[in-house]
Amino acid sequence: MYINPAKCVACTHCVPYCPTSAIQIVSEAGRTFAKIDEDKCVECWICYRVARCPKDAFEPTPPEKMPFVRRLKFFFASATAVWPETGMAGRGTEEMKTNDVTGRFKFGEIGFALDMGRPTGVGVRVSDVEKMCKAIAPYVVFEMENPVTKLLIDPKTGEVRSPELRNVYLLSAVVEAKTSKELAPKVLEIVREVSKELNTVISVGLVCRVKPDGEPEAYEVLRQVGIEPRPNMKINIGLGKPFVGWE
Repeated sequence: MYINPAKCVACTHCVPYCPTSAIQIVSEAGRTFAKIDEDKCVECWICYRVARCPKDAFEPTPPEKMPFVRRLKFFFASATAVWPETGMAGRGTEEMKTNDVTGRFKFGEIGFALDMGRPTGVGVRVSDVEKMCKAIAPYVVFEMENPVTKLLIDPKTGEVRSPELRNVYLLSAVVEAKTSKELAPKVLEIVREVSKELNTVISVGLVCRVKPDGEPEAYEVLRQVGIEPRPNMKINIGLGKPFVGWE
C-alpha cells in the first residue's frame, strides 16, 4: 500500500485502523503526512477499504502488478483472494471443514492447524513459520494445498524455498499437517517448546474424527500431554455426500 504524500493532509484518521501499526505521521521536505512502513505493512488493505481517506490519498497496487514479496503478503492477509498456486482463497484449506465429504482425516489420525500471528496485530515472520515447520516435519505430513507448504523447498524438511523469504512479515499464516494419534502428543510437545522461541503467538487447532461414544479422538491426545480440552469446535455432522473414491 502507498500513501500519496501530495494528497495526504496528516489528519491521522487512518492510523488506528492499521492492525500492525505500520502507518506513521512523518515530516519530510517541509510537509507532514502519513507514511507506511513497507516492512511492517502486511498488505491487508484495511486502511484503504475501511478508513475511507477523506483525500483519497491511498493508492493500492493491483496484486498482479505487485513485486513478489508484497504479493505474498497480500494473499496471506486476504480471506477472499484466490491463490493462483492452489485455486483456493484464505490462509488455509477447507479440508478440516469438509471432512465428511473428503475423508481426508480418518480414525487414528490427528490434524493440526497452527494459526501463527493472530490475534491481529501480532503478525509473524516467515522465519518463525519455518522454525515451526522444521521442528515438526519429521513427525507430520503437511497439507500440500496449503499456502505455507507451497513456500517450502521440501515438506519433508520444513525449510523455505528461498532465504530472502525468512524476513517477510505476514498478518498470519496457518500451518496445516496431520499425523497418527500415537505421534500427536509428540507434535504437541514440540509446538509447545518451539513456541517459546518465537516472536509471535500461535492458536493451535486439532482435527479429528469423533468416536462412536461421542468423544473426539483428540481428547485422548490432549490428556496425554496435560492439556484441558476446550470444546470450541467446528463439527461436521455428516450432511455432505461422502467421497468414496479413496481407500
